[in-house]
Amino acid sequence: MANDRDTAWAAAGTACARMIDDGMWVGLGTGRAAAAGIRALGARVRDEGLTIVGVPTSDASAALARDQGIPIGSPGPPLGVAFDGADAIDPMGLCVKGAGGAMVRERVIAQSAHRFIVLVDGPKMVPSLDDWGVLPIAVVPFAADVISRLLADLSPARRPGDSDDGMALLDLAVPAGADWEAVACRVREVPGVLDHGLFRLTLPDVLIGHPDGSVTTAG
Repeated sequence: MANDRDTAWAAAGTACARMIDDGMWVGLGTGRAAAAGIRALGARVRDEGLTIVGVPTSDASAALARDQGIPIGSPGPPLGVAFDGADAIDPMGLCVKGAGGAMVRERVIAQSAHRFIVLVDGPKMVPSLDDWGVLPIAVVPFAADVISRLLADLSPARRPGDSDDGMALLDLAVPAGADWEAVACRVREVPGVLDHGLFRLTLPDVLIGHPDGSVTTAG
């Protein structure tokens, strides 16, 4: 049920918000789970006087953070913590992100942070990324048709909208049983590809919210 998932995301977001210390610069992810974290962090800013600066990964997250009273900064300074959601995570910590089209900014922010926390609910934890099956990539619009031809065996489908940075977004169908990291490496080498949505996570930093309001980690 959608209500159960909202409760689970809120629980993970609240747990994450409690990890933020006064004075931190914080990376703010994109998507429904990240939005729950932003709202929980905003509550601490309003109710406790927490002083932080948020660095959002999308225009939507920036708008939500401002609405929550979180001051906004630009990338550059090191981040104490960044948090985000995920589309699917396997038992080894391989993760697909990018359903919201923000994976380029998300990787920049994740690598700028001392600690990268991922917020999910139970259905996002999968036995294999084959259960998800889609690897999103961000490409230079000029090269989108050429890239689609070069990656034709992965059935690229271009989304109707571009990313906040004006990049074209293609969804690749990764065959069942494929080596996802090998596919990602191959894709990254194609001229005109800016980034892909495959990440490797630290499992103890994956917070899993549950419908009863409890939170566990993936490792």
